Amino acid sequence: MSEIVATYNYTEEQLKFIEYPIKGQSIILNSCAGSGKTRCATSRLQFLLKNGIDPKKIIFFSFTVAATKELERRVNNPDIKITTIHGFCVGLLAQMKKMRTIVTFYDFIKWYKKTHEPKHNASQKDKNEFHLTVEEFYDNGEYLSAEFSAFKLQTADKIKCKLPDYFLEYQKFLKETKSIDFSDMLIQVRDALKEEKWLRLFRNRFDYILVDEYQDTSSIMMSILLSLNAKQYCIIGDISQSLYGYSGANAYEIISMLKKRRETVELNLSINFRSAPEIIENSNKYSNIKAIPHHTFSGSVNKKLIIFDDLVKLLKESGDITILCRTNQTIKDIEKRLMIMRIPLQYKHYLKESEIKDIKKSQEHYGTKRKINDLLPHFGTVDNIITFIESQDTKNKISTIHKFKGLETTQTVLCNTIPKEILEYNNIKLPEEYVKYISFEDDDEESRNIHYVACSRAIKTIWFMVYTD
Repeated sequence: MSEIVATYNYTEEQLKFIEYPIKGQSIILNSCAGSGKTRCATSRLQFLLKNGIDPKKIIFFSFTVAATKELERRVNNPDIKITTIHGFCVGLLAQMKKMRTIVTFYDFIKWYKKTHEPKHNASQKDKNEFHLTVEEFYDNGEYLSAEFSAFKLQTADKIKCKLPDYFLEYQKFLKETKSIDFSDMLIQVRDALKEEKWLRLFRNRFDYILVDEYQDTSSIMMSILLSLNAKQYCIIGDISQSLYGYSGANAYEIISMLKKRRETVELNLSINFRSAPEIIENSNKYSNIKAIPHHTFSGSVNKKLIIFDDLVKLLKESGDITILCRTNQTIKDIEKRLMIMRIPLQYKHYLKESEIKDIKKSQEHYGTKRKINDLLPHFGTVDNIITFIESQDTKNKISTIHKFKGLETTQTVLCNTIPKEILEYNNIKLPEEYVKYISFEDDDEESRNIHYVACSRAIKTIWFMVYTD
């Protein structure tokens, strides 16, 4: 028995992955929600080291900076490179001496405000339109940025797609500031690695490349990784948790690209160590991998829809409820109503932390002022609003489904992601125009994946709620 096995009671399928031969085929590891894939991945790294692999020949890619920090803590070996693909590409461009200033969508907002602010004598209509546009940028910056990224990445892959709103203005900003964004950077690195002089410099630098959350990876990212010509690739993820198709991710293409370049083996992690059997039975309806429950404690998937008043009661009584929504706008509407009622919740969306900092410095923008004015009749002063938000000591929280991916919660309210069977059980027939906002079609893979991620976060309890403003 190896030291790795002795330190943790791994299942047979986990061990098959962890101790897969270091000179074997490249690995596609399909892991269900709650399968302990991060622990298995770190144990796989330990296995490589115990078999004499130089840690400097190993690189592990994760999807977010937060995830890389957690992996670094668990692996605790500074010689193994753990990074995001974007962070890695920054390093490559620097070594090529091709680095330029990298900007974000929020740099674009600052530029837009400075270059488009109406003159003092402009009409009130023009001023209002400007403020509303800036407010839209602040509120939907993450989505708009992802749209721009998807357009660039797909266009670079010769895929025709619709030009996003404000994209030409965004490109003007990049040109005037002589800067690039992260999508430009990926495209530049991909294209540079087609040149023999750069390919020679970086090829064979790593023998073992591991990629977490491969379902969120774009084909351009995978092209970069394949250019490195590792001896063994290991991509880890779950196609059913692919949520970022709108930003250029393509899980099926990633698998296809790897299979064209390497002999591969597909392994599964199918045991769910997170949730009650009832939660897993429900989430299995929406997943490619049929998970097997590890725990035997009981849970519940409540078929009867709750309304806003029921939500208020749950938040007051439990203190450990997570509300998961499909859109930021729904979250803001719910937060505003709950805030006015003084319901315990971690308030982070209606007024963001950055907006509160701006308020304290008297630098709030038009949209923030409008939101404050809506609250003032209920709180009296701005200080009272901020004091209430910052004094919340509760586990109750609200989040988009996308941002809660990878996390877990004891009790979950799923808002506006309602399966057809739940609507039928409650004798609700939605008008066709509401289906895409509240429910989802079985053949809409991305909406189905969003629902799977949402319903697989819960450990014990799920409620469903329809919310319309």
